[in-house]
Amino acid sequence: MKNEGNSLRAIVFALVGNLLIALIKFVVSAISGSSAMLAEGIHSMVDTTNQVFLLIGNKRSAKAADEFHSLGYGKEEYFWGFLVAVLLFFLGGIFSIYEGIHKYFHPEPINNFVFIFIVLVVSIAIEYKSFSVALTEFRKTNKGPLYQSLKQSTDTNIFVILVEDFSALSGLFIVLMSTILSMFYPIFDVIGTVMVGCLLIVMSYFLSDELRKLMIGENIARPMRKNIKCIVSRYALVRHVNHIRSMYIGHNKFILLISIDVSDSATGLTIEDNIEQIKVDILKLYPNAQYIYIDVMDARRNQLT
Repeated sequence: MKNEGNSLRAIVFALVGNLLIALIKFVVSAISGSSAMLAEGIHSMVDTTNQVFLLIGNKRSAKAADEFHSLGYGKEEYFWGFLVAVLLFFLGGIFSIYEGIHKYFHPEPINNFVFIFIVLVVSIAIEYKSFSVALTEFRKTNKGPLYQSLKQSTDTNIFVILVEDFSALSGLFIVLMSTILSMFYPIFDVIGTVMVGCLLIVMSYFLSDELRKLMIGENIARPMRKNIKCIVSRYALVRHVNHIRSMYIGHNKFILLISIDVSDSATGLTIEDNIEQIKVDILKLYPNAQYIYIDVMDARRNQLT
């Protein structure tokens, strides 16, 4: 519960920070006439709404199981994260590209570069700190290559925040470079705006694709299934592990369905005792296995089902 509380406070702090940065960017955009800064203001508003959606998902996914949702509401966090990816990132990206095209056909001079650079430097410092914290938290449970770890992650909150902070930091560097170049060639303000929009669309696709897999029922990783099979196979009465099936149900928890073929000489009481011990052994290694069901079925009959 303490870790959930820390996560909740982190989301609230990120929401307030992104909202303040967005307001400053919009003001500076209005003063300077920079469309790239306007695109970044939209980006920060996307991030702010992102935090609101994560808060809603965090609250609703914590609801206890009931008659109509016997496995709980954990998948709510996938749904709200998916809305962030599709509605916010995608629409924010489209609007940024539109603004860049509009600026190309209706150019306006850029003024007050000093204000733009101050906002950019401060925003980069804040976003870098936020990204470092998110990456540190992510690395506590994901030790492999970053891209592969992101694709395998099922912790929606930290996953979305990490991708959000990376895209925000990348967008700020794009605007910084385009603003410097636009001092000499104004067309780079348009190019920077369109690039920020393209960045948002790419992040939208990446997030929505990963969350789609979780929403429809993603399996646990192959090494985890291999470890579970080794645990089950250690028991003498288990002749064969027919299959291991699983699905994430939110909050990094998953359902585990195991089919085994047992020795013909095993009695009912022995089978029951061994199954309960198998569950205990699995939970020691994977405490996030929320529900474990072990079915006893002849291997030859299992091939026909």
